[in-house]
Amino acid sequence: MMDKSKQGWPIALIVAAAFACFSNLSFSQQLKVQIVTEHLAPLQINVPNQPPSGAMVEIVERLLNDSEIEGEIKFYPWARAYQIAQQQANTLIFSIVRTPSREGKFHWLFPLVNDSVHLVRLKSRPELTISTLEQAKQYRIGVHRSDIIHQYLQAKGFTDDHNILLNSSYASAWLALLERKVDYITANKFMWQAQQQISDEAFQAVESALILDDLQQGHYLAASLNTSPIIIKKLQKALEKLKQSGQYLAILQKWQLAD
Repeated sequence: MMDKSKQGWPIALIVAAAFACFSNLSFSQQLKVQIVTEHLAPLQINVPNQPPSGAMVEIVERLLNDSEIEGEIKFYPWARAYQIAQQQANTLIFSIVRTPSREGKFHWLFPLVNDSVHLVRLKSRPELTISTLEQAKQYRIGVHRSDIIHQYLQAKGFTDDHNILLNSSYASAWLALLERKVDYITANKFMWQAQQQISDEAFQAVESALILDDLQQGHYLAASLNTSPIIIKKLQKALEKLKQSGQYLAILQKWQLAD
């Protein structure tokens, strides 16, 4: 006759194994993220038929790998990427500027670089000389739809379709400037660098007309508010290790972004 205590062992093992599998499945589901961004060289670069590249892309991919978190970087127009990151759980977004109005909308993981913003004009239009932002209200400024500069100008009294001309991308804003559809565009150093890579002739045709001193930009990796705390902690821990190893600085130096 079989011992009753031994009869219970197979059932107990099956239950334990099933519970372990369920736990592992639940845990693995927590460690998946979607990552949204836009093309902004050299931080993140989107070239057709090529994998994503750029300083921020390399850092994010290293963090995901070291954290054992699954995720694929997808490029969108900025307004769409920003919307997804606000509405969907377990979503990372970069490179996003941190401002008071955005502070409570995301978990801010780390900044990559700081930058200043310029009003840019054609060199062939010296009549567009200004010394204050207020003076620029009589002109047309091309801006990227829904980005922080768009919001900044609106807060300063500029209005869409009057002295703000909205563009779906930085490239279309530059084209509007070159074709004289706008008088100025707004640009940081990354936009300048990207334009120089596309066309050095076009790059040489423009110059800074005004620096917006009160609009310093810190470009961040951020997470949606309903992102799992486990994911956030693992990414923060991975970032700390990446910095301690010297590899974080090496990536910045590779892309000429180190101070």
